[in-house]
Amino acid sequence: MLETIEPHLPSTDHDFPYKTPGTFFPQETKLLWSLVARGDAVGKRVCFHPLLVGLRDELLHMHITRTNDAGSTDMQTKTTDIPPRLSLSVCFDMRPGPGAKQQPLHRDEDVWGTTHERPFRKEDIRQLGVLIAGTKSVKENGATLVIPGSHLWDDERIPREEEAAYAEMESGDALIFLSGTRHAGGANKIQDLTSPLARRVLFSYFFAKGYLRQEENMFLSIPREVVLGMDVEMQKLIGYEAAGSHCGFVDFQSPVDVGLEKVFSRTAGNF
Repeated sequence: MLETIEPHLPSTDHDFPYKTPGTFFPQETKLLWSLVARGDAVGKRVCFHPLLVGLRDELLHMHITRTNDAGSTDMQTKTTDIPPRLSLSVCFDMRPGPGAKQQPLHRDEDVWGTTHERPFRKEDIRQLGVLIAGTKSVKENGATLVIPGSHLWDDERIPREEEAAYAEMESGDALIFLSGTRHAGGANKIQDLTSPLARRVLFSYFFAKGYLRQEENMFLSIPREVVLGMDVEMQKLIGYEAAGSHCGFVDFQSPVDVGLEKVFSRTAGNF
């Protein structure tokens, strides 16, 4: 995975176009967005790992059954299928540096203004986070802090840092969590720049229920020629498929059924 993303990373901080001001992402962290568009090794190979496919089907794939008046004495029962989508994919390349702070403990699903109440229900699950270590990740170089069980909390429950555990991982290990879980990226405190722990790389994937707006705008962030080079399953996962409820249609059809080349060729004069 590292070999795949290295050519896409800038050689210096000054070359990096996505330097994020503020404190949420430390300035020492390089962010490579649209990770799944960088090659199959960090795209389809990860997203369609059998474990992740199974988790998405169990936790995020929606099958909604409704009974409606069919316009006669008969009632019509229909099940609508709403598959999950990739909401965000990004590589965090964290280098040591003076003053790099850890993130605040947060919930990723707050991007949707989510309200958390008790008791927690399985239906409340909105997103699944997958963090894969590209290098060894330990407390000293910024391993992710996680509060196990915090997805069960309501919004009144204030997280405390002493409740968090460090998700220390070897390269290739993964942390999988619900997006209602309080967590935070740690601070890289390694001072020896020659240490094998000086660099911490994390490949991050977030999968959400299909009715939610994707956090990363896949339609603008991934070039169309790259999308056309993906296989149909990846095109569907990043949002180019209408759900069974018709959400996401083009001319009341699923974009992948219309044909993405045809959809992309539309202009102001021919639609």
